[in-house]
Amino acid sequence: MMERNSDIDFVITWVDGADPQWLEEFRKWRGDDRTENTSPIRYRDWDHLRYWFRGVERFAPWVSRIHFVTWGHLPEWLDTTHPKLHVTNHRDYIPQEYLPTFSSRTIELNIHRIEGLSERFVYFNDDMFLCRPLPEERFFRQGLPCDMARLSLLSFSSISHAILNMIEIMNRRYRRAEVMRRHPGKWFAPCYGAANLLKTLDLAVWNTIPALTDTHMPQPYLKETFDKMWHEEREILDATCRSRVRDNAGVNHWLMRYEQLLSGRFSPVSFRDTKLDTLTEQRIDTIASYVAAGRYAMICLNDSPLIADFEGVKRKLCGALESLLPEKSSYEH
Repeated sequence: MMERNSDIDFVITWVDGADPQWLEEFRKWRGDDRTENTSPIRYRDWDHLRYWFRGVERFAPWVSRIHFVTWGHLPEWLDTTHPKLHVTNHRDYIPQEYLPTFSSRTIELNIHRIEGLSERFVYFNDDMFLCRPLPEERFFRQGLPCDMARLSLLSFSSISHAILNMIEIMNRRYRRAEVMRRHPGKWFAPCYGAANLLKTLDLAVWNTIPALTDTHMPQPYLKETFDKMWHEEREILDATCRSRVRDNAGVNHWLMRYEQLLSGRFSPVSFRDTKLDTLTEQRIDTIASYVAAGRYAMICLNDSPLIADFEGVKRKLCGALESLLPEKSSYEH
């Protein structure tokens, strides 16, 4: 008999980077910062949000509630009266001392404060889509979030500093050998596949945790994990949230994920049904092909500053999503 997990919510954050009022305030707080963290590419609209709602309704109809987090703007096609939809503004749940904010980290690190949020929830960026039917057990099993614990090496990226900060915190809180001794079945679960198991085994000779593999997929969380970390690591979380725009310091919501992994508060799951990709002119035809075919259950499609023909790439991507999900959802007028 299939296990049922009641009251699993989805949370999705969205920003309309073309909103004149948002842009005016963002530019005021951004000041002279012209780094990747404040690049307009981070906020441009791919016009594919409606397909996120269509995918959820078709492939995860069991979701209890959707919490749609926004600065204040709304897509004109969104039916805000939908009984499963809760629209929440930043000021509705983020502490006043952190507002206004244009940092995704502040928005994400406080989502446990959203009114009415279920103890079990899945956090989505707006570039993550469901493309095949998924049961509740793909996200939660026996009340625990489903995830993969795999050791890794830190690689250079725009968030390397944050990851390094979080790994430092985790090494202060946990001893690698003790963690793996306590939960061997969760670190060496056969469902991860041979390559992932061998990577963890290879890095298990380190005395410390070198890094953890980040899946960049819809992330299941327990609200209690956020409460615990805000209580025990408040200093770094508070400092992160006081930055009005994202910078190279601080941490992000993966701190909560790392805590779930290292405390053993998760259930192992395979990620073979997922695909992480980057949108470019060179990749778009391949991406469009597997999106339209629904080859993966979950995908995450990152934007790229290297796109020259943005409108052309957007047209192909939205065409593929339309092919997969042609019918309007009940969340659309």
